[in-house]
Amino acid sequence: MSILPVTNELGFFEIRLESIGGLGANLAGKMLAEAGVLGHGLNGSNFSSYGSEKKGTPVKAFIRFCEPDIEIRAHSPIEEPHVIGVFHEALYKTIDVVSGLQADGVVLVNSERDIEAVREELELDHGTLAVVDAMSIAVEENTRINTAMLGALYRVLGFFRRG
Repeated sequence: MSILPVTNELGFFEIRLESIGGLGANLAGKMLAEAGVLGHGLNGSNFSSYGSEKKGTPVKAFIRFCEPDIEIRAHSPIEEPHVIGVFHEALYKTIDVVSGLQADGVVLVNSERDIEAVREELELDHGTLAVVDAMSIAVEENTRINTAMLGALYRVLGFFRRG
């Protein structure tokens, strides 16, 4: 029985994290991949793409999951993700962070704003939008934004709660 709810033609469930350097998306991607592999028996891979390695520059983290009997040989950026995590609202003022989102995909955005305002600004006309105020959670819990986003991503990935 498959634990992945849906996969692409190669058998992958794909996640793209859109962030700004210094918010911990790279580490969150590594931890999420490790949770899928060690905690749920999936095959998984992750890698990040970033420019000049400075805080404040755009960062993308990519995570692929598949069933244990499938080998992951793809190491290209994820163009059509099932889930997108947006770590900072400023990104979608200059980058199309929801590009390629699967028709039934999920976008998780770190924001304190109303969900409809975020949907309008993203110009999101398909998929599911989830909003979490990761900054407030991080401040309240004395942790980093990536910790709150990782918890919210785990919640969005319903298949992680099974088994």
